[in-house]
Amino acid sequence: MGRIEKKGGFTLVELAIVMIIIGLLIGGILKGTEMIENAKVSATLSQLRSYQAALLTFRDTYNAVPGDMVNAMARVPGCAAATNCGNGSGNSIVDDGAGTDIFWASIVTGRVETVLFWKHLVLADLITGVTTDASTAAADLAWGESHPAAKTGGGFEFYYDPFMATGGGGQPTSGHILRLSNTGISGGAIGQVGTSPLSPLRASQMDRKVDDGNPSSGSVLANYGVANDDCKTGSTYIEQERRKNCVLYFMVDR
Repeated sequence: MGRIEKKGGFTLVELAIVMIIIGLLIGGILKGTEMIENAKVSATLSQLRSYQAALLTFRDTYNAVPGDMVNAMARVPGCAAATNCGNGSGNSIVDDGAGTDIFWASIVTGRVETVLFWKHLVLADLITGVTTDASTAAADLAWGESHPAAKTGGGFEFYYDPFMATGGGGQPTSGHILRLSNTGISGGAIGQVGTSPLSPLRASQMDRKVDDGNPSSGSVLANYGVANDDCKTGSTYIEQERRKNCVLYFMVDR
């Protein structure tokens, strides 16, 4: 009579252990991803604060607004044609250099002072993240070269908005803005679905850390100029939406 061989296989206990291990791995990956995203948010806010500090330091040092400084080529170290640096109009606001208004959805391509803003700051040795001799020509603008790239994606722009109708219907005001966008220097439309640097969840997270968590009020605005879209509904971020639909506007000077 032949010997009966025992067939190999997993017991229920072994399967349970495998499932637990898989669950722990998945949980660890998800937690790790969340930690990475949180770190990007914190790093981007640190960038924001450094640019605000650089703006104040430049003003204190030169009694002028970077980008708008009328005699930058005579006073800012290295500001010369060789570094694609030039003077601003000296009207105390960062605009296109010819007095034309820039609004919430304006593309900064060709707006000379908005590019010179970063040039003056980097040549004054007040910021990093842009190239000192980067071209200021409209076709050459790029994150990490003419404008600083943001850790969350996209990058920062700076300009004066003369009429900020917050949330598509709030009280009008005006001031200098640091805009965190993705397409503002490339000629693409501002605030299109899936083309912005932030999801509503991350935008809300940044807003709460800096301001009131309301996308339509305070010093931090999201997709302002419209009341409802794929980033927000009135005063509420659509946090369950995972697509990158939010452009943030940080008011740094009113």
